[in-house]
Amino acid sequence: MKQLLIKQILEALAVGDSFSKSTEFASREQIKSSFYSIESLLLPSESLAHKDMRYGQVTDDTEQNIFLLEDYCKSSSITPEVAANSLIRWYKESAEPEKYIGPSSRKAILAIIDGMDISLSGTQGTSCGGIMRVPSAFLCSPDLNSLQNNIISTLLPTHNTNIAMEAAIGYGYALFAMTKQYSIDNIIQAALKGCEIGRKKKNEEMDLACAPSCQARIPVLLHYLPQFNSDDMLLDFLFYVFGTTISSCDVFMAAFSLFLWCRKDVYKAIRMSSMLGGDTDTIGCLAAVLCCCYGKGHNIPEQIVHTVVSSNNLNLDDLSLQIYQYRKNQNKTKKKDSI
Repeated sequence: MKQLLIKQILEALAVGDSFSKSTEFASREQIKSSFYSIESLLLPSESLAHKDMRYGQVTDDTEQNIFLLEDYCKSSSITPEVAANSLIRWYKESAEPEKYIGPSSRKAILAIIDGMDISLSGTQGTSCGGIMRVPSAFLCSPDLNSLQNNIISTLLPTHNTNIAMEAAIGYGYALFAMTKQYSIDNIIQAALKGCEIGRKKKNEEMDLACAPSCQARIPVLLHYLPQFNSDDMLLDFLFYVFGTTISSCDVFMAAFSLFLWCRKDVYKAIRMSSMLGGDTDTIGCLAAVLCCCYGKGHNIPEQIVHTVVSSNNLNLDDLSLQIYQYRKNQNKTKKKDSI
């Protein structure tokens, strides 16, 4: 993976987060009554949510991935211990972590700070805070074996449950398939395989929870998707039928659906995410990463990228170079593989 693509994936992640946070947890009804469409970054005063955040500011979706990537590259390894320490560093150094941290992450991070073993701290984590961090694990995984291990290590401190693992590994496998230039059908099959693997991941402290399955929902999505003849029909289906809550399964399905609908149109996926309702910022950034990876770049207007990057003091040139070098070093000792 070239450094430029790594940088563009990070840009898509940050813009998807910043752009879509303006309607986070608003309903479809509220959004449609306020906007016909959202075509650019909203001013805080225009937003339905986070009116007290800066213009172009990102949330924990971007911040945690940045912290994890920095620490993964610095330590030259991805382990549950490195991930836990990185999340604690984010919690302590971020300006306002309590403003947008998720319930599972907050509970686990505070438990680790209080001395709980990281093998136990994440056994109640079912929200999308796990899949939210998969971009960091994916970008530091040059092969399939390292990808699965790195996703598990990234999630284990806060989201060590079948629910979270299913969505996260399914999402990660879809991204990996895109690096191999697989077809859409192959990408779907990769996602299904990842979901199956994640759903079966458990230990003595983690029983299979009662929750919907991403693997079971994908065929339902594929059945209905050809019947939708407008963006609104897809968004209504996702919001009213599948749901767009903070659950791992809901967020995975929304992001994956928007990818299948928008394909290489990263900016459309972000704009649609902002009109969706529910956990729009996480869905927006994850859908943007999928489309960017599939399209080998993004079509986000340059001014919007500049605004988000400068507003948050993101040094993506340096970080993308670190990631590129990390992957290059890892590749020297890895063999080729496939799904």
